[in-house]
Amino acid sequence: MSTTEHTWSGSFKWHLEQVPFQLLHMRALAESTLAAQDTTAVRVSGGSEKARLPYRVAPADDADLLYATLVIFGREVAEKIGGSSPKPLRTRMWTGRDEPQGLPVCTPQDAMGLAAEICRWLIACTHQIAHDETLHDAPESLIELIRDIRRRYPQAAPKFQAYRPRPCPTCGERTIRPLWGVSGLTGAVCDGCGQFWSAG
Repeated sequence: MSTTEHTWSGSFKWHLEQVPFQLLHMRALAESTLAAQDTTAVRVSGGSEKARLPYRVAPADDADLLYATLVIFGREVAEKIGGSSPKPLRTRMWTGRDEPQGLPVCTPQDAMGLAAEICRWLIACTHQIAHDETLHDAPESLIELIRDIRRRYPQAAPKFQAYRPRPCPTCGERTIRPLWGVSGLTGAVCDGCGQFWSAG
């Protein structure tokens, strides 16, 4: 792997790792009742009173845009490299006439989980993506969108602490890693055997 590819791959992976937390943050913002009350009221057709929307439109729309772009890119990658792709690329989305339009009806945590599954798979395909010229500027366009969304909705990811994979008491491999949620550490999982430990 050349230095240029190594640098690009590192940047690509880092940006994809931000997406699940970003979607969690944006959907939580969209569904926050207090935040929704701060939005400009919308006049209901036929009435003189203004009614407030039950959610914030901007973060909901931007979350849909980010998820739809991720799915479209993921589908393009799946078509180019073949093999199996994650289920959310095929079934879990709000679809328009021709293509994905955004997230399905789901909780912020579900949005995070769907995106995480797609992002893990794309990260595993980073080498193929870096060498596939038929993708043109699609990877860079996705990175630019992620940067733009992070600028508009900062503080999405929790503060991470450095860690080294720990030995697993079940399989003995040094593959235990922490799992993070919106409020911090939620548990740990062994990538070798799949053993899970809850932080609570």
